[in-house]
Amino acid sequence: MKIILIAAYLIFSLVSAHANDSAVATSVGGLKLRKEHSVLMEKERLFISRELVRVGYEFRNTTKEAVVSEVAFPIPTFKYKFDDTGGRRDFSDFKAWIDGKPINVEKEVRAYVKERDVTEELRRAKITIETFGNFDPSDNDNEIMKLKPDVRDRLVKVGALSAPNKKDNSLDFWPEWKVNIKYHWRQEFPPGVVVRIKHEYRPVSGYTPVQVQSFKKQIKDSCINSNTYGEVKRRVAKTMGKEPLSNNYFGAAWVSYILTTANTWQTPIKDFELLVQGEKDGLLSFCWEGPVEKTNATQYRVRKTDFIPSKDIKIYFLQNF
Repeated sequence: MKIILIAAYLIFSLVSAHANDSAVATSVGGLKLRKEHSVLMEKERLFISRELVRVGYEFRNTTKEAVVSEVAFPIPTFKYKFDDTGGRRDFSDFKAWIDGKPINVEKEVRAYVKERDVTEELRRAKITIETFGNFDPSDNDNEIMKLKPDVRDRLVKVGALSAPNKKDNSLDFWPEWKVNIKYHWRQEFPPGVVVRIKHEYRPVSGYTPVQVQSFKKQIKDSCINSNTYGEVKRRVAKTMGKEPLSNNYFGAAWVSYILTTANTWQTPIKDFELLVQGEKDGLLSFCWEGPVEKTNATQYRVRKTDFIPSKDIKIYFLQNF
């Protein structure tokens, strides 16, 4: 007999921006099983940089029956944002491997206006949902502006496009739907067998300029230590000596990751490792309970045995001094 798990998924959340010109960072976490604790996460290897998140797991089914599950990677719901500094939010570069072999994952794309599903309306209009029809308010060469008037009016009626603006026609017919994307595949965990799953993607990072004197107040969850903060102040002061108009500003970018989804598997994680890769001439800061090892000039490592995550993690990359 096989145990069928209906919902195994990657949990997610949206992280609010710290300033008007910041990107809205997207947190994506680890594999989550509904409330099924028959599969143990024996090992997790997590690598985080500004350019890449890579996670490798070793799972073992501790029961005497096979567990079959639909494993999914849902993308946090997103809407159209003009001049989005965080980059594409569809995670179109998501890749997964099982026991070292790449797998083909299925992709489900849906569009919603509030709670109404408008996927079929947009498909009939031949609008690419996840790219918002390649809409650009400064360029009429896009799928939305090429719509026939009757089709466009139908999409306005269902709320997928904004209605004409009497005061400013540059705001006419903007995309109003939100996109829901899910990558998924069917996974079997044979009894007593170690299954190795790896996935990777380019993260969507947040960014904000911040003045050195406001950093600790503005970014309270950085857990910056006195040595790193002293180096920040030294570098900013050096820049001010050369460029007074910089006004004590530097850049703070961040990548978030949800660790606590591991707790929906059989716990604890027997062997956990986190590697954080910084950037040349940049600085790093993140909160962590326990020792953090600096392995080289730009990389940090933490190790845990019998680990039960109680908090998620946000890595700050300090730059542009």
